[in-house]
Amino acid sequence: MHFVLAIFFFLSTFATQADANGNQNDQNNQQRIDQLFDIFNEGEEGDLKKLAAYLIELETLIPPEDIKQQEKLIPLQCWYHPSETSEEFKQAIKHAEDLMQLHQKSSPSALHADLLLCRASHYQFSGNPQQARLDYDVAIQEAYQIENLRLIADGRSMRGAMLSYEGDYTGALEDLIPAQSIYEQLNLDYWARVNLSEIANSYRRFGDPLMALNYQQKLEQAYLENNQDMDAIYVNTQIGYSYEELGKNELALERFKKSYDYWLEKDKSIQTAGAAVDIAGIQLKLGQIDEAIEILDNAEKTITIELDGLFSFMKLFRAQAALLKQQPEEALDYATEAEMGFDVSNNERGLSQVYTLRNKTYVFLEDYQSAHSALTDYLALHHKLDQKSLSSRNSEMRARFNTDKIESENQTLQALQRIKEQELKTLEKNKELQQVIIVLVAIILIIMTLYAAKQVKRKQLFKNLALTDELTQLANRRHTYNLAKSYIEQARKDNTSFSLISFDADHFKKVNDTLGHDIGDKVLVQLAEVSRNLMRSSDTVGRVGGEEFLVLLPGANKQQAQEIAERLVSKIANANWQEIAPELKQTISAGVSQFANDSHLEALLLRVDNALYQAKSAGRNCVKAV
Repeated sequence: MHFVLAIFFFLSTFATQADANGNQNDQNNQQRIDQLFDIFNEGEEGDLKKLAAYLIELETLIPPEDIKQQEKLIPLQCWYHPSETSEEFKQAIKHAEDLMQLHQKSSPSALHADLLLCRASHYQFSGNPQQARLDYDVAIQEAYQIENLRLIADGRSMRGAMLSYEGDYTGALEDLIPAQSIYEQLNLDYWARVNLSEIANSYRRFGDPLMALNYQQKLEQAYLENNQDMDAIYVNTQIGYSYEELGKNELALERFKKSYDYWLEKDKSIQTAGAAVDIAGIQLKLGQIDEAIEILDNAEKTITIELDGLFSFMKLFRAQAALLKQQPEEALDYATEAEMGFDVSNNERGLSQVYTLRNKTYVFLEDYQSAHSALTDYLALHHKLDQKSLSSRNSEMRARFNTDKIESENQTLQALQRIKEQELKTLEKNKELQQVIIVLVAIILIIMTLYAAKQVKRKQLFKNLALTDELTQLANRRHTYNLAKSYIEQARKDNTSFSLISFDADHFKKVNDTLGHDIGDKVLVQLAEVSRNLMRSSDTVGRVGGEEFLVLLPGANKQQAQEIAERLVSKIANANWQEIAPELKQTISAGVSQFANDSHLEALLLRVDNALYQAKSAGRNCVKAV
């Protein structure tokens, strides 16, 4: 009897210990699963080999019957599918579609929305932005239906980045700014930094590289402090683009070479080739044509049409190099290839550069009819881009969204969210506290109203600043064109005259290359001062490009405008340029045209640009009228 009891006691103890060990193992496994999901969710780990190993570990740890955790695992299997070559992209898209088909019944759900975002990303980077846009739109709609803030932020951030690349800055910022607020509200610091980088890119593409540089330098410092070298290198490249926009080509070249060396050491052939294309673009601007051709030759061994973004800029730079080498036929062939790549990625900014290059090439060939056609294509596309980037909504965003305001709005959103939660709890416990909450909300609304009034005043100030060119203090391009349109309407209504003078600095690139951009800026300032002092109070002088100016002459006919232009050419040629630099001589070429019941401003601009081309062809330092 005692023996039987001993055996029973031993078996009971063994079973208890086995259960305890099993529970402990389950607990340890769950802790590890949670830890791995956190790594993917936070995004801090940038080593793809480690992430691939973590994904395999998750697949091993999560039981097939654990539906809840399997649904968290499935999107990761989609996102981290290999996707570098064109064949891998096809397989990744097929894999995403298979997963979506398998879980179609769960729509709308976090799983289905996440898979839609994954497929959209694969479509986007495989050169199918139209299909990517459709998937992004549906995924974001589903995320709102299920009120999943993380997926809303992810979807709007990714769609905003794509819109920014395509040149739709208004749409981009309308997505990126709310995404930034949500990421910061959810304390997802890494993804907030990634999104902020896209906001910076949008400002740079919009034409405000200084604002972009301010964001980018802070982001680079944050990544370096967190030992996120790969993310820091991506931002390093964006800083290079901002320096390029600012005309600081030597600093841009230094940044691009740093990225090139990093990717070369990591043995990443595509990224290395991409950095090589960036380097070539700067070398062309610095006059290092042979060096640019050599590095582009190496890049062409890796970059194919499937990598449409890199391919198109690589071919564009080859075209520019060929034209600089006085090989116009090769330049046109390369330009055609570049246009194919830009068409695939729907990159209208790139297409505008192709049209400009074609125009210059045909002028070099003295094929002025083809040059005129290329210029017409450029102006039509540029007008389309203007409609996007210079809309009133975009202007408002440019004034509103800066780092301090984002932080302030996020704090306000979080405060209102906390008040809402507190209000619900209070109503459940004690209805008498409702009046207190109403008072608190009223106070907050008053504060927000005062804050909004202050922002309206600031917005008006920024609007005034946005109409003026910072360097010359002349009307900027947007303001000049808007005034021209109003003068055309007035001339049509009153049957009065209206004329334009288009002029630019002769050989201005040589001034920048030999004397430096500081001297070039001083030349532009003096050109602005001379032209402004020569005009009537009713006339407007605007800076519409780097060294390009446009004079609006309401009430003046073509003969009067030509006389004014000739006085301007003479005045500038005889100005004392030695005060800026010894032995500096600066002239301008000018074109004149008169409004003739044109239906659009673009038609008048085409004629006056044609006149300017004739002045250039006639030897410069002269005036031609059309």
